[in-house]
Formats: sequence, structure tokens, C-alpha cells
Amino acid sequence: MTHTIFSLQQNVYKADHEPIIVDDIDENSVSSPVLRRLIDSAEGAAVGVAATYRPDCTLSSLAFATLTRALVIHFFAAAKKRNPQHQQKKKKGQEQHPPVSRGRTLIQDQILCDPNIQFYGYRMDRIALGLHLDISLRINAAVDILSVSSSDRRSLEATMNALGGEALLQKDNVKILFAHREGDASTKDVALQAWAACRTVTFPYMASRFARLSRIATDTMPDAHLSDLAKISRDAEIMESLKPTKVVNNVTDGLSISRGGNLNLECTRFRTRIMKNRDQVIHIETQNGGRLSTMTGRAQQIDGRQAYINVKGAVNASGKVLRVTTIGKEDLTAAESYREYVVLKALQGTITLTKCPFFCSIWAPSLKISWPPPTEDASSAPFVYNPSGTLNHSQYEAVERILSHADRDRVLLIQGPPGTGKTTVIAASVDSIVRTGHKDRTVWLVAHSNVAVKNIAEKLDKVGFREFKLLVSRDFHYDWHEHLYERLEHCFIRSDMIGGGPVAVERLLLDAYTNTQTRVVLCTLSMLSNPSINEITLQVPVETVIFDEASQIEVGDYLPLLQRFQPTLQKMVFIGDDRQLAPFGQDDIGKLRSVFEFPHLRRRAHFLDTQYRMPLVIGSFISRHVYDRKLMTVHGINSKTACRFLDVKRGQEQKSGKSWINQQEISVVIHLARIYHKQGKQFRIITPYDGQRSTIEKQLELAKLPWEDKCFNVDSFQGKWLLDILEGSG
Repeated sequence: MTHTIFSLQQNVYKADHEPIIVDDIDENSVSSPVLRRLIDSAEGAAVGVAATYRPDCTLSSLAFATLTRALVIHFFAAAKKRNPQHQQKKKKGQEQHPPVSRGRTLIQDQILCDPNIQFYGYRMDRIALGLHLDISLRINAAVDILSVSSSDRRSLEATMNALGGEALLQKDNVKILFAHREGDASTKDVALQAWAACRTVTFPYMASRFARLSRIATDTMPDAHLSDLAKISRDAEIMESLKPTKVVNNVTDGLSISRGGNLNLECTRFRTRIMKNRDQVIHIETQNGGRLSTMTGRAQQIDGRQAYINVKGAVNASGKVLRVTTIGKEDLTAAESYREYVVLKALQGTITLTKCPFFCSIWAPSLKISWPPPTEDASSAPFVYNPSGTLNHSQYEAVERILSHADRDRVLLIQGPPGTGKTTVIAASVDSIVRTGHKDRTVWLVAHSNVAVKNIAEKLDKVGFREFKLLVSRDFHYDWHEHLYERLEHCFIRSDMIGGGPVAVERLLLDAYTNTQTRVVLCTLSMLSNPSINEITLQVPVETVIFDEASQIEVGDYLPLLQRFQPTLQKMVFIGDDRQLAPFGQDDIGKLRSVFEFPHLRRRAHFLDTQYRMPLVIGSFISRHVYDRKLMTVHGINSKTACRFLDVKRGQEQKSGKSWINQQEISVVIHLARIYHKQGKQFRIITPYDGQRSTIEKQLELAKLPWEDKCFNVDSFQGKWLLDILEGSG
């Protein structure tokens, strides 16, 4: 085989044991004799399983191996398109699975669900879900060998541990064998992966460790539940596959050597900063006089903008940095790892998501839902604190439903078109909870990004509500965005400040104005997956969670929160507008869904029906064409000239990296910006594409026009600057 991974004294899978290769061409292609030979060698024994995947993350082949035989089955892509006569009409929102041929049924009946065979494989959760989603097959008695390791499942250490330990293995070969990206694993390699899993089970001490693991048995799972897990997992896989494998890092052109002998680089842009990851390599191209050279290393330490690189070979700090490139994908975030963990445990049966009422309310509404008893008296009517009387009728009703303990409002959607006062509703809700009879109720205000969370905090502060704490990760804040939080110092908690025991955390949570412990906490959704906040959540339990800009959050991202805080969770409120912003990544994955894409939830959504931001002519246009004439406008500007359209003739969109630009539109934008700047007028530029945004910024700078905080893509803008301009403060 390609790579010998076990030490020489072990029985190695010999090159003359070539795997049998079968193409999934038609229903007769997988013959009974082929399967029989494998089954005869596997009867009552362990079978190793491995898989390969296409670049779109669909299952492309499956390998089965005993100690003496291996079978690799290649599957055609898009089987449902090749057999249109077998397609069945599906209900909206349901995944359509390919039809099952006789050949595939044979694979399932005689191998995958044979009660006398136990399967062992690397990332068996992904294999089991791929079988269901792409091939419409189930599997029984499957063991995920990585589950024996306490290390990060994606790490080389976890793979080594799962295969028997470093003493038995040739580490470099293991790394090569299991480091394949989508679409580039050879048939022999996938057969060797399957054989390695089978060989590992023959070690008695490993067999005893595997025996304690829960099995994956998808043949006993309800189709709907399995389909939900498969989609949650597949969407995450596709998002991960789209992460770049090469990033050009923006750094200053100077070099220095730290006391530890590492090369020091200073990053200049947060989005392209150097990060410390186990599988990434840093390439540093330098110029010293007329001489060009390249150094290679790994990030040893990151301290804000400073990256300390452990360089392979001689370190040369003379010369000028020309280019720094990170090669390799970044590690999974804590939230991504936790999401994968929850899906795995659900497949193994150690987590029963269908017993979580919030999971069922979103994904399985047909099941009987048993809600946890409310922490307060549910019979009393909610009291809305609105001393100024500024809430309109739809806002007032939204606050009432947020305060409500009724089961129908445990999962609540509030659709807020632009300018309808979504943040006003949030502020009035938390104000009512803190200032009225809800003595022990806690509220977590959550958004997708740090900037979105900061915007909520500033708006709460602006309307006079300051009894909250704001959690921010050190990586985002230190040396990068400290200036963004200057007016929020009274409520600021950075992630590295948490710790020191209950008393120290209690001091952190002490409100500066009331000298009592805060009951309102703001943070990102990913922060809720971070183990470092455990001490915070013990003192401020996650009970009521309000998600701002929820239309931007892919629904699978809630899975870690639902599992981790199931014992305390009482209510989830989703505020957003899918008519404005789709989930992050939907441009690349068209099937991504927010909670607003679930019909049973959408039907119960509350609509904020009055907007105050846009002039009448714009508000009326949007009401007619976007909101079925349900949106009313209250605004002092009613002139028809408040909105103008300019047709940019011969404008064409061109691909720029993974984004798009339109040079003709850019020229017009720069021309208009020059006119507005000359007239002393404020302006902001919004564009759908990040490539267009960065190009406009560069052109503004070259034209010696104001360019900082002038141009935004739609996702990052979220109406913030437009609101400031229309209020006269921009």
C-alpha cells in the first residue's frame, strides 16, 4: 500500500493484498460473490470502514477491510438526477434523498446492517450521515475510533491514540495518510485507512477501550431526526471546506527577533492576522538589497498584533518583508468543535436531542413537547416598563410576548424590517425584566459578531439602560479593537479576566451603578461555546436568550447552546429580518437556513409594522414590494426626490478572488463621492460584495478622499450609519 503506518514488527497490510474495487454503475454491479468473500472473512469479526468525499462534501467511495481483504465501492454523484423517474415529490423544507438501487440495498442488508459485523472507522459520524444523506443507506453497530481519545478529534494526537498509540505507529506516515483534503484521497489510501481501523481492534488493550464506546446505529433512528442531524453536519462540513487554504497576511515590512529567538512580525489587519494553529505553516518572503529569500515556520505565540514565528533553519531578520502567507486551514473554533461533538453524541445515543423541547420546537414540531416549568409565576400578566410611552402598538406587543411565560412564546420570532425599532424592543424588554417583578430572571443578549454585540451595548447605553455586562474575547479586543469599547468600560469583561473563583467572578458581575449583581449579559453566540465562561453562567444562568440579527445565524449554530444550557434554558427570542440579511455563508451554500426559514415558526412570528428610518417614498416602495404592504412609515421627509436611481451603463460584474467587482460602478461612486465631499456633505457607500468594498476603499484613498469608515458591505452595515446620518449625527 502507499504508506506503511504500523511499525515493522506488526502485521502490515501487504501490497499484494490489493483491494477489490467496484463501481456503483447499476443495480447488478455489486455482485453477491464479491460481498460474500468479504463477509466470510468478516463474520463475527471487526470490519474497518473509511470513506472519501467529493469537493462538495458528498460521499464518493466507501472502503471495507478485514485483516486479509478490502473492498472499495465507488458511488456515482447526483444519483437522483440520473434516475428522474424515481424522484418523489417532497414537502417544502425536507431533504430529498436519492433512490436506493438493488445493489445498494445489498450493501446495506449484507454488510452495513449485518448483526454479526461490527464496524470501526475514523470519523464514523461523518460516514454514517453521508451514507444516509447521499446514498440513502443505514448502518448498525458502528464505532467511531476517535472517541477513545480525549484530545481534539481533528488533531494528529487523537488519530495516533485511536490507532494504538505512538509506540506502534510511524507518525509521519499516519499524518500523510489522514491529512487528505476533499477529493484527493486515492483508492489505496482509503483501503489502508479502513484496514488500519480493523488492525487496531486486534490489539487487546484497544479492543477493551473500544468496547466501552457507544455504537452508532442509524438503522433505528427516525428518518426525520437523522435527516436533521445530517443536514446540520453537512452544512458545517461545507462551510469548513470553503475556508481558504492560503491567506496573505497584512503585516508591516519590518522584522525583528524576540528574546526567545523567534521571528517577530506585526500584523496590520484583523481579518488577515496570523493565528496560532497546529496545521498551518507561515511563509515569509523578504528582500535584502537585491537578494530575495524565503523563510518557513509556525506561529509559536500570538500577542495582539504581534506574531512570534518559530522559523525552520537560520533566522534572518535583516531586509524588508515583501509577503507573508499562511498555508493550511485554520483550526475549528470552539463553537464548531462543540457542534460536531453534539451531533456525534446524538448519533451514539448518549445525547437525546428529541428530549430537548427547544430542539423539537425548531426541528421536530410534530413531537410532543414538554416545556420546563417557568422560574416565575406564569399566571401573572407581564408588566411592560414604558414610562415615556414611546413604544408603538406592535413594539409594545412584542415586549409583552418577550416577557410572557406562555408555552406558545417559549420560542418567539420577531420580524423587524429596517427602522422598526428592534433595539428599542430589546431595551424595553430587558428594562422591564430588571425594573419590575422579575426578580431572578436572567437575560443573555446574543448576536453573531462582536461588532453587532457592541452595537447593541451602545444603543442600550444610549437609551439610558446600563445594568448589563459585555463579554468580549481577548483575541478580538486586545491590541485590535480596544478603541471600540471606550464608552463601554463600565460594563466590559474580557475573556482573560474571567477566573479566580466565584468571589472574583462575582466582583466582575457587580453592576457599577446599582452595586448589585447584573442579570443581563451580552456576548456573541460563539462565546457561549467557550468553556472559559462557565463561572459566569453559574452565577448568571442562561435562561432567556434574545438573539439580535437572527436571520444572519445559520440554525445549526444554536445546537451547542441548546445542549450545553438545556438544564437552565427557559426562552429563546429571535429578532431579525430574513428579507434583509440571509445567514452568513448563504452565497456559497444556497440551502443554509435561519429560524425564519422554518414555516411552522414563521407563521407564529410577530411583525413590527412601523418604520421611522426611511423617507416616505423609500418606505412605501419597500412596503409594496417586500413586505406585502404591511409596513407603515412615519417620517418627516415625504419628498419624492429623497431616493434616486442611477443606471450605470455597460457595468459588468467580474470575479475578484472569491468575490466580485464592477469597475464601471466604482468609477461612478468615486465621482459622486468627490462631489459630496466638495459640497461638505456626509456620505456612506454600501455594496453587496466585499471585493467591491475593498476596491472602492483603495480608490477613495488614491483620490485623496475620506475613505476610512466610508464603505461597507451589506452584512457589516446593518443600517447603523444610515440611521446616524438620517438623525443628523453622521
